[in-house]
Amino acid sequence: MERTDTTVIFDLDGTIYQNTVFHRDYIHALVSDTPYVRWEQDLIALTEEIFSGKHLRMNHFYTAAPTGAKTVDELASRLAGQLRPDLTYRQGLQAEDVIYLGDAWAVLALLGSAMGCLDQKRSDEVYHETRLCMERAGMLHGNPRLRASILALQQRCRVLLMSNSYQQTVEEFLRQLDYGDIFPTICYSARKPGGMVESLRRTDPSILCHPEKLISIGDHAFNDLMPIAELGGKTVWMNPYPKIETPVCDRSLATLDELASYLDTL
Repeated sequence: MERTDTTVIFDLDGTIYQNTVFHRDYIHALVSDTPYVRWEQDLIALTEEIFSGKHLRMNHFYTAAPTGAKTVDELASRLAGQLRPDLTYRQGLQAEDVIYLGDAWAVLALLGSAMGCLDQKRSDEVYHETRLCMERAGMLHGNPRLRASILALQQRCRVLLMSNSYQQTVEEFLRQLDYGDIFPTICYSARKPGGMVESLRRTDPSILCHPEKLISIGDHAFNDLMPIAELGGKTVWMNPYPKIETPVCDRSLATLDELASYLDTL
């Protein structure tokens, strides 16, 4: 195929690799040395019911605030009452008290906030402990077919990776995934969603000259898709949870092999 002027933007977590069990390590770290230690297994069960569409509504905003719940069942009930169904993308960018349930990390952050045990310091600690557990357990596995498709895509489109994670974290993940050489341009600490467009502008202002030529691929609709959709670009949603609500997107894919097949068509 001939080279086009399309720019394909990839997210990292949940997009170029998928891990549907890391929440167990996150919850273990979250409740350690807190009064909620005995909640661990019930919280894991609740999280998996959210992923299966039985509790809460993923791809919607929720107020992030302590609930004062005394049990996990009460926690789930009170969280259901914190749904903000009418909040728009623009309103969500301005709101300081909400979380968009766009991926597993967001679900876990909402639970921690609702329990009142996830201030910024502890949030960072739990996040880094979970990342370390993922690395130690060898949970990061690249997909050879996807790797080949992204390398081939570079011959036809501009390809870049954009992540909210720090450079060291991104580079280590890419190394473990054997993806270290497949992204010629990487935007670290992108501050998506609000900072996504500015990150693209800093990378190369010409990228934004033809927003209809942008394709953003990610698992978190608020962070990865809505900023590009607002510009007029195309969006591809990665989703391993078949029973949750679907956000507005141009295409939905479930697996890395499906993503590789899609890229081969560009």
